[in-house]
Amino acid sequence: MIKNNISENKNPYSKMEEEVLDFWEKSRTFEKSVKKKAPKGPSFAKASAGKDYVFYDGPPFITGLPHYATLLPSIAKDVVPRYWTMKGYRVERVWGWDCHGLPAENKVEEQLGLKNKKDIEKLGVGKFVDACRDYVTVGSEQWEWYINRIARWVDMKNAYKTMDLNFMESVIWSFKELYDKGLIYEGYRSSLHCPRCATPLSKFEITMDAGSYRDVEDESVVVKFKLKTPPQPSPSQGEGDTYILAWTTTPWTLPGNLALAVGEKLEYEIVEIEKNYYILAKDKIKEIIGERKHKIVKNLKGKDLVGLEYEPLVDLGSKEIKENKNVFKIYAGDFVSTEDGTGIVHIAPNFGEDDFGFGQKYKLPLVELMDENGIYTQAAGEWSGFYFKKANKKALEDLRNKIFSKFKFTHSYPFCYRCNTALIYKTQKAWYLQIEKIRQKMLKSNKEINWVPEYFKEGRFQYNLEMAPDWCLSRSRYWGSPMPVWKCQKCEEIKVAGSIKEIEKLSGQKVKDLHRPAIDEIELKCQCGGQMKRIPEVLDCWFESGAMPFAQFHYPFEKKKEFEKSKLPADFIIEYTGQLRGWFYYLHVLANALFGKKAFKNVIVSGVLVGTDGRKMSKSYGNYPDPKDTLDKYGGDALRMYFMNSSIMMGDDMNLAERDIQDSLRKNIIVLWNVFKFYELFAEDAKRRQITPSDTGNVLDKWILSRLNQLISEVTENMEKYNLPIASRPITGFIDDLSTWYLRRSRDRFKSDDQADKKAALETTGFVLLQLSKVMAPFMPFMAEQIWQKVMGYDFKDKDKSVHLESWPLAESRQQTADSRKILEDMAVARKIVELALSKRDEAGIKVRQPLNELGIMNQELGKEYEVLIKDELNVKNIRFKKGKGETEIKLDTKLTPELKQEGLKRELVRLINAMRKKQGLTIQDRIVICFSTKSQEIEKAFEKYGEDIKKDVLAEELRGLKGFKGQEGKEADVNGEKVILEIKKK
Repeated sequence: MIKNNISENKNPYSKMEEEVLDFWEKSRTFEKSVKKKAPKGPSFAKASAGKDYVFYDGPPFITGLPHYATLLPSIAKDVVPRYWTMKGYRVERVWGWDCHGLPAENKVEEQLGLKNKKDIEKLGVGKFVDACRDYVTVGSEQWEWYINRIARWVDMKNAYKTMDLNFMESVIWSFKELYDKGLIYEGYRSSLHCPRCATPLSKFEITMDAGSYRDVEDESVVVKFKLKTPPQPSPSQGEGDTYILAWTTTPWTLPGNLALAVGEKLEYEIVEIEKNYYILAKDKIKEIIGERKHKIVKNLKGKDLVGLEYEPLVDLGSKEIKENKNVFKIYAGDFVSTEDGTGIVHIAPNFGEDDFGFGQKYKLPLVELMDENGIYTQAAGEWSGFYFKKANKKALEDLRNKIFSKFKFTHSYPFCYRCNTALIYKTQKAWYLQIEKIRQKMLKSNKEINWVPEYFKEGRFQYNLEMAPDWCLSRSRYWGSPMPVWKCQKCEEIKVAGSIKEIEKLSGQKVKDLHRPAIDEIELKCQCGGQMKRIPEVLDCWFESGAMPFAQFHYPFEKKKEFEKSKLPADFIIEYTGQLRGWFYYLHVLANALFGKKAFKNVIVSGVLVGTDGRKMSKSYGNYPDPKDTLDKYGGDALRMYFMNSSIMMGDDMNLAERDIQDSLRKNIIVLWNVFKFYELFAEDAKRRQITPSDTGNVLDKWILSRLNQLISEVTENMEKYNLPIASRPITGFIDDLSTWYLRRSRDRFKSDDQADKKAALETTGFVLLQLSKVMAPFMPFMAEQIWQKVMGYDFKDKDKSVHLESWPLAESRQQTADSRKILEDMAVARKIVELALSKRDEAGIKVRQPLNELGIMNQELGKEYEVLIKDELNVKNIRFKKGKGETEIKLDTKLTPELKQEGLKRELVRLINAMRKKQGLTIQDRIVICFSTKSQEIEKAFEKYGEDIKKDVLAEELRGLKGFKGQEGKEADVNGEKVILEIKKK
């Protein structure tokens, strides 16, 4: 049996798991489970015959090795398909790799020592793309060990890759489809931009994880904007000037100021300070003016300020700005509040999402002031050449006479999730997918999805759908699917191609690769006679992730009918909460936009697994121990049950706790294996193929079979609901009941002279182990296989036999009967009585091995069979029931008579001798001789009175004294205060 101390790096059970893996691989068991016909028998199997259960596997990035946060969903991706396979469905599981995008590019840049895009251009786009291709090819080969060790069945050999030509062709097809539907457009918008990676990013990919936004302390300033004319009627001012005060935490954006916004209904005041006049919100005077001596001159509403003009802070010399009559004015904005700042908002359309929208509304000019590297352009005049962060210092120096006050301010600021650079909002020309046109369709189809947990459905996911801006598809990078857009250099006509065949037809050139720079070299002929060149951008890699349902099949170029008939929507997907803004969202967008339907029917949203530094566990942070050590130490099944039992599978965040993985091993694996090993000791026919429980009258057999049916019902019901914690936890409880109640109470039956009762105990245990192995197969596939193979007698010798090729068990009809429910209820009462009585024994300091005379039970009544169980479990001679109403109460007689003490000594001697047997490694077949020596009259009497019982209980054939015993071989022991020297010898 497996011991409870786990000290070595690799425990015995981990080695057993590797043996199972070897069997599966050589037998091709996974492949057989996918190809097998629906099982015979139950109606559910007939109904599902030949039917596919569709599962989408969100492709991971090939960067580094798996960690616990990637293994967690991978385990669930195995649990659910195994269940539906046993239910009779065909569940294809093909791995996918997300190859493109910044994750891979940044790793390659590190390897090659490249600091920015200029370095990439200098190296050569072709060489850089080749390096990216090599990197993802090598990385993918290192995952297989981890995936195998968690027992995940998935086809990795035929994995699709987003960099494959067929996959990319499906991606460009979908782009053209969306373009032809009028959902994709080119235009100016303000979006998050990484100045190091020199590319726009979508807000959703930055807000996926909390770590992308961090609290930073910046110099914030209150700026004086001088009004050309004060508000009317004007106060008596003398020679003083009137300023309106606006606040910003990003002084570097001030050169881009084109307007100010106030709240129409907010109250403002004009304050006199040293003969000058300042306008700010009434509620902010104390905070902004502070201890300065001042006088309130006038109270006014925001609407009184609307239309006033002010002098620009910086003269950029832009003709476009100078000729625009809408600039440097005060406007009303419904987003203005007095929560922070002065109640007046500085508007820089180049540098903010709201600012851009505001600028569009009031027709403010768009002048590109900053390049893709975060450096001011020539249009910024004297600010030209300044990096945006360094422009903060310049603003504080150059505008010092226009700054009313400055102070440190802590605020949340976005950083690039790949290179850790501070991001900016930048207005730029890019290609967008118009979300507004499909928003209502997406909201409607979301109502058809089963979300687990349910609150995400109308919570965060619905909010994302309601608030999502247009999706920026452009990435100014290199390694990705190309944007299939060609633009004429002469007339600016646009052509979008949706297939390799179409590109070849339009260009007259052969297309062998859709990656840059090969695709860039292909030019098309425009109707005007000009040359059409492809725009340099690549697609957001999330577009590829969202396209995986159809792109993995090379749709619509292959498997068109099959995909449209049965591959959309998926029956099941799972990822962590961050994917509410990531993969879940992009799947939903593209499925609705392209096919007018939801992408998935059922989705599990797991929580965030927190790393050692308190942040989300991530390869980029390196904040977790190597999972390989954990898998070697505790095994894959222990880790699987640890995760599946946890509330992280219901959206809660959690820290990885090694002690809990160890508990999972003890409670599930070790306990169950020890049950099997005990059964194996007494199972005479190890080759039996069919084990059915006898029609036994023993209440323990009836109870464990009822518990088994209860277990099957609970697991089945919750698996259908995709509630994995509630489905898996009952298995742990059942294993405990099987071991600590059924088997412990039935131990003597296995050694009994009553052959019918012995047979019933054996057959019931064997049947329960077989059925349990099927129920636990999705959750603990290794242990399930071991138990099933051993009990069935195949012992891994038949390549076509596996528990994972069996049908899911059905709860028998007895589960629904009143008798079955009564058995479960009565046994629960009996165990509760035992629990109360054991507590009384503890209070009295009396061990269970010491017999007691009587237990009184008030307000409860049970049958004779339960009375026998309670007496045996509590080691009492008599039980007296007393009818009544109210809570169950007990009274335990703890008085010890000489006779009871004698019997207690006998039980302690049996325990001691059996411990010696175990230490010597004796088996159930070994018989012994017991030798003893003692000066204790009490022990002499115990051997004399109970000698035959002791011999039977310890499998001894002879009991004799040690004449002339000198203690060289025997063991001296204290038995209830009496001394004895014992020795056992194998017969």
